[in-house]
Amino acid sequence: MSLDDVLQTFYVEAQEHLESMENVLLKMDEGECDNEMLNDIFRSAHTIKGSAGIFGLDHIVSFTHIVENVLDRARDNKIKIDKDLIDVMFKCRDHMQSLVAVTLDEFNGQTDLQKIDGDLLAALAPWASEESNQTLAKTSTVTASKNDNKPTDEGDNNKLWHISLRLSTDCLRNGMDPLSFIKFLSSLGEIKHIETIIDAFPDSAHFDAETLYLAYEIALQSDASLEEIENTFMFVQDDSNITILPPSAKIEDYLALIDKLPEENQRLGDILVNCGSLTKHSLEQALISQSKESTASGEQTETHKLGELLTEQHKVPEEVVSAALTKQTQNKSKKSEGKQIRIDSNRLDHLINLIGELVINQQRIDLLSKYTKNTALIEAVDDFDNFTNQIRDAALSLRMIPIGATFQRFKRLVRDTAQALGKDVELIIDGADTELDRLMVEKLGDPLTHIVRNAMDHGLESIEARKAAGKNIKGQLKLAAYHEGGHIIIAISDDGNGIDKVRVREKAIEKGIIHPDAELSDNELFQLIFHPGFSTATEVTNLSGRGVGMDVVKRNVEALQGSIDIRSQTGVGSEFKIRLPLTLAIIDGFHVEASGTHFIIPQATIIECINLANHQDIKGRHCINLRGEMIPYLKMSEIFKLTPSHEQTLANNKMPHSIKRELVIVQFGNDVAGIAVDRLNGEIQTVVKPLGPLFKALKGIGGSSLLGNGEIAFILDVPQLIELAIANEIANKASYLESIHSQEK
Repeated sequence: MSLDDVLQTFYVEAQEHLESMENVLLKMDEGECDNEMLNDIFRSAHTIKGSAGIFGLDHIVSFTHIVENVLDRARDNKIKIDKDLIDVMFKCRDHMQSLVAVTLDEFNGQTDLQKIDGDLLAALAPWASEESNQTLAKTSTVTASKNDNKPTDEGDNNKLWHISLRLSTDCLRNGMDPLSFIKFLSSLGEIKHIETIIDAFPDSAHFDAETLYLAYEIALQSDASLEEIENTFMFVQDDSNITILPPSAKIEDYLALIDKLPEENQRLGDILVNCGSLTKHSLEQALISQSKESTASGEQTETHKLGELLTEQHKVPEEVVSAALTKQTQNKSKKSEGKQIRIDSNRLDHLINLIGELVINQQRIDLLSKYTKNTALIEAVDDFDNFTNQIRDAALSLRMIPIGATFQRFKRLVRDTAQALGKDVELIIDGADTELDRLMVEKLGDPLTHIVRNAMDHGLESIEARKAAGKNIKGQLKLAAYHEGGHIIIAISDDGNGIDKVRVREKAIEKGIIHPDAELSDNELFQLIFHPGFSTATEVTNLSGRGVGMDVVKRNVEALQGSIDIRSQTGVGSEFKIRLPLTLAIIDGFHVEASGTHFIIPQATIIECINLANHQDIKGRHCINLRGEMIPYLKMSEIFKLTPSHEQTLANNKMPHSIKRELVIVQFGNDVAGIAVDRLNGEIQTVVKPLGPLFKALKGIGGSSLLGNGEIAFILDVPQLIELAIANEIANKASYLESIHSQEK
């Protein structure tokens, strides 16, 4: 791992901490505030500062230090968290995000960013006050002088920390320099003593320049906290042995000493002496006693370890050692627990692609095994099919992430937008644990943002208007996610004015989108707002009114093989329902043929399959009467201008009555239509491959797939086909009625 890779890890983790800070601030803004929340937001700021210091990102360190100081004062109840401070903290959090996005050189060259930096520090001054100035002299900033961190008298000796540093032998190979950690420690205080241990250094024949053989024992005099010192080693602590003992020994320090140091007794004694918990004489007496007991019994017993000997001699409180042993047991058990690891998204996508190829090859093997009629082989292939399905499901689950993280980001958007509009809005989140394909979550951000902003600007009324209407002055905006019929539903609803159908119709006629005599259902009327350039706003605002955004929303959702339904009632509110497939990678489909071309219909959209010849076809229209309901349908051969192969044409000419037309009834949302095909081949698992640029304009096709026999199958875009079927039916019906009217004349 190179230094650039490690630095990239810092940026990723910094973003996570910034998101955590925002979430805590949002809770505080809603009136929640307790010590745990203050500790969480303090840790986030503190971790960012400590990590930035390792890489010399001093512009982040210097600003974040003041933020950290204010939060620390709040933790100590020296200041009160009020709305004014929360507003400033939001701005500080945003500024920290801007600082993380630029290098030190870029920051030094941007006067605007420096001005914001200075303005926010000035805004924090009333809460930081003198405490900030006192703390600033001791923090990890480039501009702080080391002399500020040096002790002024011997009384500071009780601020001596001992750090036992055993870095991974791969430290240098991973792009980390041990001297950078020591340099950063010196900015936290004064290094009183450092001892470099070279016991592991090999001879010249076995020496590797990329392997770290050195270890360090460091005595640091500092007022820094344990967490601040620990954060110095954030990027190496997982594969290193690092023990930090504070001036006043705590349970965790004894635990780390007992559990981690290689030469337990001697190291424990040395560090206790350095920390002032034991005198040299006390240490010698404890070691002598230990040696005598070991000699008498042949080995050290469980009841006479060094910690207990020190307790017996009244050198260390019994509760400290007892608690340390208890904590040690807990920590050992934690080591067996699972850990989360970071995986590059490109590697994950590559894994999914490989498993997709595995699924395709499994289908091929299944096809070949059936030709052999070998029972044992067929059974083995069936078992292989089962394992392939399990691998597929396990791999796809890696791509699934909860939608909650995306929903949480809208809390800040709603808060800031409500303040800008002078409205009081409450955001309600439901179904945050609903999982969705990662690629979908990434592409849902912009559509959801447009819908939420429009709901707040157009949908939700002002405080005065809500009072006049007898509503609660606090408007409600709800984001919900749930499963429905093999799909994921993302619903955005509000309790505002609703959509003005009269205004929408007038605007559509004005723009020439519809004919004045056109008869449209409510859903068809609402769908007009997705027309490019369409807007019913009477005035342009910073949020909406220019007729852009909603057309992009529909286009982005359709690109995800999804659709949007709208429900609205005047004076009650509106709801936008985005319907999406569970995943875009591997789907369960239904294999059909039309004019010798293979198609796959997503199985979740299919209601039933029927024989078209057995149902009444309405004359002059592609529409059938299915149990009293008029269902429009499309013929695949007509839509895609398919021509049958030469062999198929000959077969049809010889036996024209043998032609069997099948109709697949599909549903998406509230719309139902039929797809007429020549043959039904059954269920199939298929890997979705994107179409090339040449086919982007082709309506009704959402992707392609490779079948087990090597042929290409096209995956149908059911929402587009249903929309096309309904549009064709309306046009055919109008044409049919017009022809009848002409004949009557």
